[in-house]
Amino acid sequence: MIYFEDLYQGQPLSCKSFTIHREEIIDFAQKFDPQRFHLDENFAKQGIFKGLVASSLHVLSACTKQVVDAQGQMAILSGVGMDEVTMFTPVRPGDTLNVKAAWQDLKRSQSKPDRGFARIKCEVFNQKKEKVIVYGYQYLVACRTHGK
Repeated sequence: MIYFEDLYQGQPLSCKSFTIHREEIIDFAQKFDPQRFHLDENFAKQGIFKGLVASSLHVLSACTKQVVDAQGQMAILSGVGMDEVTMFTPVRPGDTLNVKAAWQDLKRSQSKPDRGFARIKCEVFNQKKEKVIVYGYQYLVACRTHGK
């Protein structure tokens, strides 16, 4: 198990690259974000994106899986928030994304020393090295020891 004490400022996570496929874009949109530019290729071609694009919620969810997988056996007690999410480049069918993530702002709780607060800052790039999205998570992580 990986505990709060095992983390250090700037520690990178080894996230795997992944590809977003057309069928996934449409399936996610049908279930969670049914905007026409996520569902209908002909409609999307006429809009500002000039083609089908993934929902930002889909991109964020897919990236979250890679970050969680990269955490390994972390002693996470809970997620406590997300940092501002900024989208830069639309994700299109066939795009391969790479998440660059690192631990930041590690602070042991003063009132409950059996846990600490930790952030993960994430930057996501596509196969063209274009920045796609930047965001972060805030976690509550168990400590191995209860002392300070």
